[in-house]
Amino acid sequence: MNRRQKHSLSHFLELAIGLFAIWVLLSGKFEIKFLLIGLFSSLTVSFICMPFLLIKNTETGNTYFLFQVNYLKLVPYCIWVLKEIFKSTLDVSREILKPHIDYVPRIVYFSMPFENPMANVVLANSIILTPGTITIDVMDGGIFEVHAINKTAADDMLSGNMARKVASVFGEKCQFKPLPELEVIDIPEEVPI
Repeated sequence: MNRRQKHSLSHFLELAIGLFAIWVLLSGKFEIKFLLIGLFSSLTVSFICMPFLLIKNTETGNTYFLFQVNYLKLVPYCIWVLKEIFKSTLDVSREILKPHIDYVPRIVYFSMPFENPMANVVLANSIILTPGTITIDVMDGGIFEVHAINKTAADDMLSGNMARKVASVFGEKCQFKPLPELEVIDIPEEVPI
């Protein structure tokens, strides 16, 4: 059995065990027939779903399991994101409630080439969840295009904290690089159709 097959088998077993644990927790039944039904169901669902839970990196050809994260780092990351959402909510509220409008929205760019495509998804969605920032695009080479409501939000994005934390969750090296030369400050208020 080669290395790739061992990884697929371990991911299959990981998924089946996780589904079986959920079955046991939700059913609350410990009779043999219920445990066998749960085991059979978990193995069947894992077998059917496994191909859909593998993501291929189109540049390198490597395949990654969707749930291949460090769960001990994922929980603190989720707590950190909730804290950032709260902090950004206060900043955006303060910006909105100012008597005069003096903020300048901008589009910022940074490079964060993740090997695992799921890391791109998590980072892009974490940016969107944080008020005041929206992920516009993730381009080839891991270049992120982000709209920020003001300079504070843009500086937070370009600090690379979020990208470093996502890299840590996925066990990757952080190769974060801000791209200030691409920043767009003069955003037209109306886009011609």
